[in-house]
Amino acid sequence: MNKIAGYFYKSVGSIIDYTLQGLIYIFTVLVNIFSSIKQLFGLVFSAAGCLILFFIFNPFFLAALLRSPLFWIGVLSLIVPIIGTIAVSYLKYIHYMATEYFYDKADFYILGRTAAYKRMEDYGNKYRENLERERLKREQERRKRQEEEFRRQFGNFGEGAQWGSWTFGSFEDFEQFFGQAQSGGYYNGYGQQSGNQNQRYQAPNSFKNQYESACDVLGVPYTADKYEIKLSYRKMAKIYHPDLNKAEDAAEKFKQINNAYEFLNDENIVRYKNLH
Repeated sequence: MNKIAGYFYKSVGSIIDYTLQGLIYIFTVLVNIFSSIKQLFGLVFSAAGCLILFFIFNPFFLAALLRSPLFWIGVLSLIVPIIGTIAVSYLKYIHYMATEYFYDKADFYILGRTAAYKRMEDYGNKYRENLERERLKREQERRKRQEEEFRRQFGNFGEGAQWGSWTFGSFEDFEQFFGQAQSGGYYNGYGQQSGNQNQRYQAPNSFKNQYESACDVLGVPYTADKYEIKLSYRKMAKIYHPDLNKAEDAAEKFKQINNAYEFLNDENIVRYKNLH
């Protein structure tokens, strides 16, 4: 009876999982498409802005514009990226909360593992806490990198180090300088702003290849966050667990899955994202 209940929860979790993943993919594609259209309209408007403004105040042109499909596509290009981004964020929240709840229930009945939480809402609270923890961690890492940059370039904080017209008496002075300089371009690694704004530091290809190979093993996109990686790992681990899968290569595949999941930790996710 427990096995039946376990497979029921697993089936419900799988349906929710694939359904929400599909919706997330659709909304993400729509956001990308309409964001590109928005950029295109922005280029056209900037090139002929005065002329367009002149015709907009013409009632005949305005009536024709309202009947034009291009006008409504332009309107959607303003609305969809905003609403779509909010929808994707909310769907990821629902996806994590629901799938974690039902998969934990399935593990309890099939494998005898104790569920982390009793209520679905508790998984949602955990998701929000994880997001906030990750945000604070990124902020701390950013500030640490900037402080290291300051120390490498200007030495002690109290010596009134100078860089052009800037005088630094504290790290906060440098932080302001660093933020302004980054908004105009990227550092080339020696405290100077790069002339090519597309130039960024790239980690060795070995790490990039290893990271992408690990993503391929778990079947997740290279841009996947920690929650997508965890959900994919849980699903694949259940499929290839030697106690559940008697295929000859199941044990080796299960080992590869575990190694990939261990490699795709928080630190390496942040490091890979910083490459792009």
